[in-house]
Amino acid sequence: MRPLALLALLAPAAGYQLGGSLAATRRFRQLPPRASAASTSAAAESALMGSTPPTLSLLAPAKINLFLRILGKRADGFHELSSLFQAVSLMDRLDFWQLPEDEGAPLCSMEVTPDSLGAELIPTDGSNLVMRALQIFAERTGEKRRVHCRLHKEVPAQGGLGGGSADAATALHAANRLAGFPVSEEELILMGAELGSDIGFFLARGTAMCSLA
Repeated sequence: MRPLALLALLAPAAGYQLGGSLAATRRFRQLPPRASAASTSAAAESALMGSTPPTLSLLAPAKINLFLRILGKRADGFHELSSLFQAVSLMDRLDFWQLPEDEGAPLCSMEVTPDSLGAELIPTDGSNLVMRALQIFAERTGEKRRVHCRLHKEVPAQGGLGGGSADAATALHAANRLAGFPVSEEELILMGAELGSDIGFFLARGTAMCSLA
């Protein structure tokens, strides 16, 4: 999958490519938008966990493209693109439970709240980006403790708002946090780049200039 290069607004020369080093832009970074704690006071019982409160609850913001410019067509058929990404206040909520090791159980599982937007159309198997993110984290780190996720969807699927990528980035962050941060941010971005070209944006900051690399 072809990644996007994200350029910091405050320092156009200090860019980084997904999967690359963030050292040059670290001093300009804002808090990752997915790091906001989510309230679970109004959440219904989990289909799997019942009334057991989640270990961790996070919000995953949508993004909009404030502009999209086609700079030209390349020899390989792809277009050179430039865009400005901005995270917005429309968010999905993801609740996570960490469970003990069990060799007979899958390392990750998920459910979707019944009142999620388009709940009946959202898969909960390995085709969902959340499941893929949790699986790739477990495979790369050797983490054996299981993670269950409950997704409450507010961002329209396939709406061009990056909802699936935001959810995947949030799942990667959550898995890393629950495991005690064994993986660096750079490594998380590498994992994310295997799942989607814009996942690195949600692991970085709320505003970024982006170009096709």
